[in-house]
Amino acid sequence: MQNHDEPNLDNIRIVLVNPKGPFNIGSVARVMKNMGIHELALVQPVEFHTDEAYQGAVGARDVLEKALVFESLEDAVKDVNLVVGTTRRTGKSRRLFCSVEELPEVIFPVLKNGKVAILFGREESGLTNRETDLCSILVNIPASKSFPSLNLSHAVAVVCYKIFTDAMVKKVPDISRPVPVAEIEGLLDYIQRVFTEIGFFTKGTPDYVIPLFRKIFGRALLDEEELKNLTYIFHRLYGLCRENRESKKER
Repeated sequence: MQNHDEPNLDNIRIVLVNPKGPFNIGSVARVMKNMGIHELALVQPVEFHTDEAYQGAVGARDVLEKALVFESLEDAVKDVNLVVGTTRRTGKSRRLFCSVEELPEVIFPVLKNGKVAILFGREESGLTNRETDLCSILVNIPASKSFPSLNLSHAVAVVCYKIFTDAMVKKVPDISRPVPVAEIEGLLDYIQRVFTEIGFFTKGTPDYVIPLFRKIFGRALLDEEELKNLTYIFHRLYGLCRENRESKKER
């Protein structure tokens, strides 16, 4: 039975984006089950109901057979409350928000009442910039500079091990339930429409504006009341801009 003060690992979804190796997919299912995590999601995977995949998933065939399959990453995360992306790069366009060591502290408050998706990119190239833009948190998986590329299942094992071991000893504060990602995306769509209508998106406007709001809102773990208030604020801003335009036309 789940202890009231413990993070619920059943609320973690491991998402593999465009995985190409059936054995790797099976191996991921195995390490997930080793660490008490059971929900696997696959975005545009290769065929994984194969002998090769089942060989990799020794003892975790149930995790593999229950895997969720999605055509898009957006669909894979729309019902979760926090999206975490993993990366080994820390360049200018990939701001590092936390380390693997810090990750449990970030996600545990969400797991009591909400769901967290942790994304792992392609074996050869990882997550794209567009995909990391969907993430509220980016996590760096450290490795030797001389050979930094981890096998997919090994990367999943590193992250899941840290979560599992911390979950055994840590208690987390209770927080209100954050809204699902789909509702955040609805607000972002509205903000984009408002900014477009008021002429904010002119030539030369930085393209990071909406992704920046996405990261801020995601890290804030907005609840329903906060989402409602933010929607009202942007609705009011749009109304004031329209009133101002109408006033100028009448002069």
